[in-house]
Amino acid sequence: MLRDLGRNPQGFDYTLMIVVVALSLAGVLMVYSTSSVYALEEHGDSWRFFKLQVAYLCVGLIVMTVTSLMDYRRLKKIAIPAYFLWLIPLIAVLFEGVGREFFGARRWLSLGGFTFQPSELAKFVFFLYMAESLSRKSGLMTNFFRGIVPHLILGGVYASLIFIEPDFGTAFIILSITGIMLFLSGAKISHLSALVGGVMCFAVFAVWIEPYRQTRLLSFLDPWANYFDSGYQAVQSIMAFSLGGLLGQGLGASNQKLFFLPQAHTDFILSIIGEELGFVGVALVVAAFAVILFRSVKIALSAPDLFGFYLVMGFTLLIVFQAVLNMAVALSLLPTKGLTLPFLSYGGTSLVVSLGAVGAILGVSRARSARR
Repeated sequence: MLRDLGRNPQGFDYTLMIVVVALSLAGVLMVYSTSSVYALEEHGDSWRFFKLQVAYLCVGLIVMTVTSLMDYRRLKKIAIPAYFLWLIPLIAVLFEGVGREFFGARRWLSLGGFTFQPSELAKFVFFLYMAESLSRKSGLMTNFFRGIVPHLILGGVYASLIFIEPDFGTAFIILSITGIMLFLSGAKISHLSALVGGVMCFAVFAVWIEPYRQTRLLSFLDPWANYFDSGYQAVQSIMAFSLGGLLGQGLGASNQKLFFLPQAHTDFILSIIGEELGFVGVALVVAAFAVILFRSVKIALSAPDLFGFYLVMGFTLLIVFQAVLNMAVALSLLPTKGLTLPFLSYGGTSLVVSLGAVGAILGVSRARSARR
């Protein structure tokens, strides 16, 4: 594999790799900047989250290297078994005493002293399955019952289990990207309307059954009316951006991270980037994700086979769509969903999975050069 990489250097997308690594390194820096005061207060060690994020980054880079150098077609063989095997942790996390609960959601499992989120890896596993299935059923995608329904059922199973945790954001991502991938596979618009209707009904149902989601929706519509309650986080996020201006307050000089903005090092890290590095810093982050989207789509369009195309598109949508949702929440354009900003937010499972997905994309870029 290494010989192939050296023989065909024009195929391997170094631009994508450099942008992702740079974004991840910037994430480590921002995790320290946003979490140091909180970590000192809560854990007595201002470097706690920084050290953990560095460790996660090292693991993630190893995973990215392995997946980029391996033949991506090997992933096709494990796609279906992986889908069914990963149902085990998705179900296990729901049980009290097995799944660990934080902030009212039971999303974490502990294994050998490490805590991870099964739902994060579930996204990788599911879109790996989607790539395998869509490439295998390419001639059936205009048939509603044979081409569309099986994907809706299997996607619905994963989304339902994740929704129960509860994790509405991840469930929404799975259903939404499933629809986009079915569209890319040639499914009829009339058939996809069933999925769109299903997602809309799912969203309405999700809000209807949980009072806290109703409160979130109302605070999203008018956060200032609920400033001291449900709208507090949204208002503080907006204030962070406004304080940053064009060039920001300076790295490490945020006021909002001093316990004004909850989850500053996770879901709302972009707000602190906006405060410390200003509009310029946020623009650079947006530009980085735009490069990831452009380079990855280019790789997908030149993939050696359909599996490679769907694999790259699925993982690209997973990263970029989640980034867009996170940014929209930080800017109060959407209600809060509990989604991290890929490569930048604190979180081991999210970082490792995102880097692993990029590695698979790079693996396809390497394979296209071998085809030439």
